[in-house]
Parts: sequence; C-alpha cells; structure tokens
Amino acid sequence: MFYGKLAFTNLRKNHRGYLPFLISMLFLVAINTMTQIIVNNDGMRSLPGGGSASAMFGLGHIIIIIFTVIFSFYTNSFLLKQRKKELGLYNILGLGKRELYQLLVWESLFSFLIVIVSGLITGLVLSKLAFLVLHRMIGVGADFVFKIMPESLGFVTMLFATIFFLLFLINCLQIKRTNPITLLQGGKKGEQEPKARWLLAIIGLVCIVSAYWIAVTIESPLNALNLFFVAVVLVIFGTYFLFTAGSIALLKLLKRNQRFYYKTNHFISVSSMMYRMKQNAAGLASICILSTMVLVTVATTTSLYLGKKDVEESRYSRDIAIKTNIQPEQVKKIISKVSAEKQVPIKDQVYLTTTQSIMFSPKADSYKYMDLNGYYSAGSSTAVLMLFMTAQEYEKQTKEKPKLNEDEIYFYPVSGDHKSDQLKFKNQSFKIKKRINEFPGINQQAELTDSFVVVMANQNVIDRCLNSWIPKKADTKDRLPKYNFLFNIELKGEKKQIEFAQTLRNELQQGLGEGQYSFDDKATFVSENRLITAGFMFLGIIFGATFILATALIIYYKQISEGMDDRERFEILQKVGMGHKEVKKTIRSQVLMVFSFPLLIAVIHLAFAFPIIRKLLVLFGLVNWQLFLLICGIVTIVFAILYFIVYRLTARSYYQLVERKS
Repeated sequence: MFYGKLAFTNLRKNHRGYLPFLISMLFLVAINTMTQIIVNNDGMRSLPGGGSASAMFGLGHIIIIIFTVIFSFYTNSFLLKQRKKELGLYNILGLGKRELYQLLVWESLFSFLIVIVSGLITGLVLSKLAFLVLHRMIGVGADFVFKIMPESLGFVTMLFATIFFLLFLINCLQIKRTNPITLLQGGKKGEQEPKARWLLAIIGLVCIVSAYWIAVTIESPLNALNLFFVAVVLVIFGTYFLFTAGSIALLKLLKRNQRFYYKTNHFISVSSMMYRMKQNAAGLASICILSTMVLVTVATTTSLYLGKKDVEESRYSRDIAIKTNIQPEQVKKIISKVSAEKQVPIKDQVYLTTTQSIMFSPKADSYKYMDLNGYYSAGSSTAVLMLFMTAQEYEKQTKEKPKLNEDEIYFYPVSGDHKSDQLKFKNQSFKIKKRINEFPGINQQAELTDSFVVVMANQNVIDRCLNSWIPKKADTKDRLPKYNFLFNIELKGEKKQIEFAQTLRNELQQGLGEGQYSFDDKATFVSENRLITAGFMFLGIIFGATFILATALIIYYKQISEGMDDRERFEILQKVGMGHKEVKKTIRSQVLMVFSFPLLIAVIHLAFAFPIIRKLLVLFGLVNWQLFLLICGIVTIVFAILYFIVYRLTARSYYQLVERKS
C-alpha cells in the first residue's frame, strides 16, 4: 500500500504536469461518450435521412477514436519527459526498476479512475446538452431522445482502459531502457546546434507548392473530391518538412542579422530556440496542422449549416418535380386526382416536353456524344449535359415566339457557360441567336458539370441531330422525349407537404409502374438536408473543440517543458543583473516569435484551400461562395483571439517557471 500512497501524493503535488494530462484525457472520455451515445441511438435511424446521418456520425466517431489514441500518446510523452528527473531520483534513493513499475501501476490506476469517472459523468451531461442542441437544429424526431446505454459506456471504458494500459507499458519500457543518471538528467537534455537541411526544405517547399497548385487550378468539383486528400497529405508532409528545415534556416538568418540579433530579448530568444529547434519544429508543425484543421472544419460545416436555405432554393424551383418518358396524360390525371382528394390546390405549373439530358464531351471547339461508359472511364470531370426543346415548347412556357432558322438556336446556360457564338457538334454548327437569362422551372445554379438548355427550330431538327449524334447501338432511351411536371402546392406545414408528396408518389407507382418515372419533392429534401447539415455542424463543433484543446495543450506542454529547461539559464541571467522587466520582454518575444508563425501559416493554408473547398461544397449543393468567404473570415478572427488567449496564458506560466523568486 506504500506505493499507492506515494502514487497519490505524486498526483496531488505534481499537479502542474499531471493536471493538463488528466484534463485532456477527461475531455477525450467525454467526447467519446457523447458520440457513442449519439451513434447508438435507435431514434436517429428513424429520422428522414437518418441512415446517412448515422453513417456520418459513425465515421466521425472513428476519426475521434484515432485522434484520441494519437493525442493520448503525444501528451503522455510530454508528461514522461517532465517526470524523468523525479523517477531517476527515486531510483537513486533506493527504488529499483521493479518498484518503479509498481509505482507506475498505482499512478496509472488512480489516473484511469479519476479520468473515467469524471469523464463519463461529464460526457453524460454533454450528451444531454447535445441532444437538446440537435433537437433544436433538426426540429423533428420524437424518437430521437437521450438514453443512457450501458454498452456505450462499456465501450468507452474498455477503450480508455486499453489506452492507459498501453501508456503504462510505454512508460515501463522507457524506464527499462534508461539508467538512473540518464533519467535524472532526462528533463535537461538539450540539442546541439542543428544544421540547415536544405534538401528537406526543398522537398517541403515542393509539397506545399504542389498542394497549393492543385487547390487553385482544380475546376471540376468531382476532380476536387478526388484530389482533396492528395492535397491534404502534401500539406501535412510539406508543413512538417518546412518547419523542421525552414525554421532552422530562418533562425540562422536572424542570427546573422546583427541589428536584430544583438538585442537582449532577441539574443536570448534566438539562442534558446536554436538549440531545441528539432523538438520545436515538430511541435510547431503539429500546432499549425491542428490550427488549419480547426479553421477548415469549422468554416466548412458552419457554411453548410447556415447555407442550407440557399441549397434548397437553388435546387428546387418548384415544390414537386416529376419526370417520365411515358404516358404524360396519365401523369396529369394522377396529379389532378390526388390534388382533388387531398383538397390541395396546385399552382405555378410547368409541364415541359424536352429531350433527355444528353451527355457530351467537349473536343476543342465542338461537342461529341458521350455514353455512360465514356463518362465513367474518363469523362466524368469534363462531361457537359444538354437538354433540347422545340421553339414551340419554348413559346408555350414563356409566351415569347422565337423566329429560328434550322441553323439557329436559343441558348440557356443552367450551369457553366459556352463563350462562343457558335455551338458545334459532330457535323453541325448552330448560331446562338439569343442567350436566355431565365426559364420557368429551371434555375441557374452551379452543378457538378456544365449544363445547357438549347432551343431548336422544330422537332425535325432535333430528331435529325439525335440520329446523327447517337450511335445506333447506343441506349434508345436517349432518343425518347422527357415529360417534366413541376408545380407548387398550397399547403402549409412540412409534415403535411411530405404526406401529400408520399401519396402522390404511391399513386404514380400504381399508375405507371416501378422505374417508369422519377419523383422529387422539396419538403422531403428539406427534412433530410436539415438532419445532414445539422449533423455536419455538430461534428464540426466537436472536431473544432477537440482540435482547439489539442492545440492549447501542445502549446502549454511545450512552454512548461521549455520553462523547466530554461529555469537555470534565466536564473543565471537574473543573478548577473537581468531584471524582471527584461525577463518578461524576452519571454514575450520568444513566445510570440514561436507561436505567431504557425497561426500565420495556418491562415495561408486556409486561403489556398478556399478554391478547392468551395468546389467541394458544390457537391453538397452550396454555391454561395460569398457566404463561405464571410464565415472563413469570422472563424479565422475568433480562432486568432482564442489562440492569443492561449499564448498569453502560456507566456505567464513560462514566466512563473523561469522567474527568480528571491
């Protein structure tokens, strides 16, 4: 029991080192508890779009678990570094390595019990709050209620029991491999002045430039999705390489600048950092990457949540959209029947006859027909969708009578644009007589591919073109007409609108048969999209809070660790005449120099990531890039304020460590 008392005393008296570790682990337990309870909630799957939301939360929880393991090892390494002198002293005073192992067993046990009990309680409180927040954000779901599930608590307990056991084994292995004298001086171990590694700096620069080039030159949202993770990996490696090699080169340049270097605060700061730059660089790169993750995650998820109205309005010009290739009169009868039975008036009707949406591949200044095989093999990022209608149909919808020759067209760019005044195909060329700015039932919006509506003189011209473009062996569906039925319903209440849409869908299935039509309604999409965007926002908050905590703790541990290293150096400087004001000024210069750089680089990363993230948001239907830009600016300012607060607190802790008391 002696070792148990000693372990408890260590935890109580060594609070400066242990408290941040315990708080970080407590926070990780709480976050894992909250996400486990949400992921395993049966009511989630009953909500509209709940299956997708459950999968999204499940993926988010896996990311949280991976981060939990990595960050637990990271914080433990800082804690062990601070405790090497203490463990070495125990060893010299008579405790053998076996006794030290027993001491670590008790410390690990006490730490685990403190973390798991307080973490689970905190997690349950946060879970209750999270369910209230999600209810508010989603607005639906009576089955989605807070439930304490023993299996979720058991999973979190087993996860952290495993983590603490692995940390115990790592600490024991460190003690086994190290002799007492090395342990006693382990916290003081410094580094020789490093050499500037230009090859590593060049590799890092190439990685960063390549990632930036991918981000700013990408044009297709589909290509952005494929290359986004490539760019992320390049940025991570490039950041670590640049901080490792570039920071050393920067300090050497500052050292050569006599006007800058030979000032009290700069001289001490630059000299101090120079000899610990290898460790500094890894920590600063981690801070930069985590800061970038906070900015990107929070800005993206917040934009999706706040921009959901824009997505809904741009995607749906009418409440209900029905498309079919057969029996248009039967569809009209079914719409009228359901409207009369439910006593729901229909308004703003658009009954439009066009061709199918036909894919083309742009070749130089002309377009070539593309089938599905070509789309999936190579043309997904460049495909252009075109929909053709007759001048007569255009007149019916707009009350404007176009006068078109057979080689003339009206052109309506739904997404993207075609700059030339000629629209060229295989063996035909059409002059664009007029560019249309709007059309009933079809909104202009940014889509995954360019999309055009083309008005031709008559049906004979359209048929002749289709027969010329489409190979005989191709799917005959592309030659069939498409009947579009779009209309609004005078019905208040989302639930009632969904019920009406479901009734109409069932009637169409009975009247036309499965697979003979497509049906889309705004109310159902709004309900599902609300859950998806709220889920993204909620995960963004969790990830953002987790990464901010990780950033703050890395900064704190870094300052405490270096403060302990610098205590004797500053004590000597104060003994020879350096005052408290000079000490504070030096510390402020050193900490500001070190920690402003990662924030600056993180903001630059976000700026270059803006184009590729903007295109990724198009995949979710968000095309309001001004909103995304505004939110990026707000998130950056808020994070910079939090970052500055952490900087001030860590500078104060560092000063308390190095200041001479007498």
